[in-house]
Amino acid sequence: MSVAQDTDSAANGAAAFDPSAAPEPTTAELIQAYRVAGRSRSTEEHIVRLVNRGEVKFAIWGPGEEVHGTATALALSKLVKPDRFGLVPHYRSGCLCAMWCELNGVPDFTLNVLRQQFSRDTDVMSRGRQMVYHLDIEAAGILPVQSPVGMQLGKAAGYALGFKLKGVNDALTIGIVGDGTTAEGDMHDTMNAISVWSLPTIVMVTDNRIAISTTPEQGRGIESFAAYAESFGVKAFSCDGRDFWDVYRTTYACAKYVRDEQKPAMLHVHDLPRFNGHSSAAETTFDLSQADPIIAFGEELVKRGVLEEADVLKRIEGKGADFFVHHDLGRLMGQEDEQVRGWFAQVKSEPEPPEDSIFEHIRAPFPEVVEAPGDGTTNVTYAGASRAAIDHIITSKGGATWGQDIAKLGGVMQATAGLLDKHPGKVFDAPLNEPLIVGTACGAGLHKDLISLPEIQFGDYSLNAFHWLVHMGNLYWTTNGNSNFATILRTPVDPFGGGAVYHSMSIDGYFAPIPGLVIVMPSTSWDVYGLLMTAADYRGPVVCLEPKWMYRQALGPAFPGEPTEAGEIKALKRHIMRGGIPDIDPEHRVPFGKAAVRRPGNDVTIVAWGRAVWTAMEAAATLAEQGVDAEVIDLRTIVPPDMDTVVESAKRTGRLVVAAEDRSFSGFVRTIQGHAVEAIPGLPTRAIGQKDIPGIAQSLKLENATILTDRDIVAAVRDVLEVRGTGGSAGWSYVAPRYFIS
Repeated sequence: MSVAQDTDSAANGAAAFDPSAAPEPTTAELIQAYRVAGRSRSTEEHIVRLVNRGEVKFAIWGPGEEVHGTATALALSKLVKPDRFGLVPHYRSGCLCAMWCELNGVPDFTLNVLRQQFSRDTDVMSRGRQMVYHLDIEAAGILPVQSPVGMQLGKAAGYALGFKLKGVNDALTIGIVGDGTTAEGDMHDTMNAISVWSLPTIVMVTDNRIAISTTPEQGRGIESFAAYAESFGVKAFSCDGRDFWDVYRTTYACAKYVRDEQKPAMLHVHDLPRFNGHSSAAETTFDLSQADPIIAFGEELVKRGVLEEADVLKRIEGKGADFFVHHDLGRLMGQEDEQVRGWFAQVKSEPEPPEDSIFEHIRAPFPEVVEAPGDGTTNVTYAGASRAAIDHIITSKGGATWGQDIAKLGGVMQATAGLLDKHPGKVFDAPLNEPLIVGTACGAGLHKDLISLPEIQFGDYSLNAFHWLVHMGNLYWTTNGNSNFATILRTPVDPFGGGAVYHSMSIDGYFAPIPGLVIVMPSTSWDVYGLLMTAADYRGPVVCLEPKWMYRQALGPAFPGEPTEAGEIKALKRHIMRGGIPDIDPEHRVPFGKAAVRRPGNDVTIVAWGRAVWTAMEAAATLAEQGVDAEVIDLRTIVPPDMDTVVESAKRTGRLVVAAEDRSFSGFVRTIQGHAVEAIPGLPTRAIGQKDIPGIAQSLKLENATILTDRDIVAAVRDVLEVRGTGGSAGWSYVAPRYFIS
């Protein structure tokens, strides 16, 4: 028995439903469904023709899924509207999305798809930045699509979680994948999320029994989708993707169950044909050996008296590989084809995007922030300040936070201690799965009135979710500013206390090269609170790297209103240590991209971030005893860095040392150093960090031998001071190459 047959029989048995429950489609709806199916087929087959002529470089398509698409959209329209819906389709979902948009008054779907196909300036979804069917149609509840298959599932689950966090109890979401994508880890991540959190999400598998060129026997370990779903406690449904009425009734039953019960389901759509291969990179000949669902649908509509014989698509004798020579389109599809041809001509005449448009929408505009001056020294710990910021974001910004052990335990670093009691339902523990945590946070962060604050327990494990971080960085640009993730990822980083390998990584060198992200690494309580609050105003993707050494430290200026009497200070410290939330001004902000001068000086500039700032301060104190006046600059925001402050200081002092906890070899220190050297040719400079070895040992002795120390910084400063210069207070001139690469 085939995989599809076995799965189908098991699923139907597991999810018996009353087929009469779905309202019968009207004559007008059936005609509309047939028209949209024909329009979609015509559009894609014209693209196939242009590919074969060499007029289109690359295309991806889904001929064979039109009837399934129109039936699915029609069923959904009976149950939900776009404001209570989130759909993350894949590239073969074009007809489904076309029908859904038409049913919900969102015009010009096919025209806009063609604009994306031909990379026109008029492409409203990406302005020529994405390949075809990378849809993003907020008005219809169609969420942004990305190229890596499978990620749509995490996004759909996260968007459903967002509805749940907002108290919406009649919504549903759908993530659609092909059968080949079920081999991806995203499938397991999402099934776990929708099961554990009981999310109103449909995982739809459109099964044509092939993934590009790989058969189920070669690449798919799931032999029964029903059994797989039921092992998660997820209800399973199945339908024949060639049969309009089976798809319509099954989808209606599935969606009604999910909407009404607010529980997840899997919908396996089996036996779909694939007529033109995977894409223009595969076989493009139209496969005449498979029965065509559009033809069968048309014949049934004729039998029911809805259409006439002359109205519908028929196969005829023809020669060659082209779809059109083997088919009589019939009156209705012929009319749609004429309209499609007109759109092709229109789109080809429209302009391409200007070259300088690539610099638009790299990041959303930063909030305008005026940082108040700080005095004294705070008694609020770094963890306490983080806790206070998260509290305010949940209370006033629609925030919610989840991660491993952050609720009941309060996080390994205690940064979320006390928040569960104050915000039940908005602070919760997540499964042990980093892509699940970040992926659902991205989906939830697509809601305009919600901010997701995922936490990864150790920065080392955030590498499991690297795909999501890349997508976080590029979404705003790839959608030409239409969509963004209001997601603030927090994670403890850097070596401290014998954490050993996989608990001690400095990851700024991994994440800083990801375009589009904002990455902050606060070194004080003042900054971690202020930068998190600014991140909440920003409503774009922010990564907050929090050095583990900082959490129990109280460093930086005092917050306005902090107690000054000894007894009150002691009480504040005890309150924070026991999981209390300190009272900090909710208006306090620290701007993105603005460095802080921790210590002014004239002889050498030391640039650092995170814990390295305080290592640099120790080095500066030692240097001062030796008669060297070092200026210490804390970047605070790694990306984008405040190079104006760095360059101004280095021009004045004539010497530069860049120091960080990460490795200097290929590390972010090299980026800061390189920009400074470009601005000041011949600048004496060193870039230093931990030793270039594979990891951090558990032995504290070996850890201390590996990490950046104040002695390293002092030695680097001494090195650059030996260079004779001709400008600035210390002077600068040409420097031998060894000063740039050592």
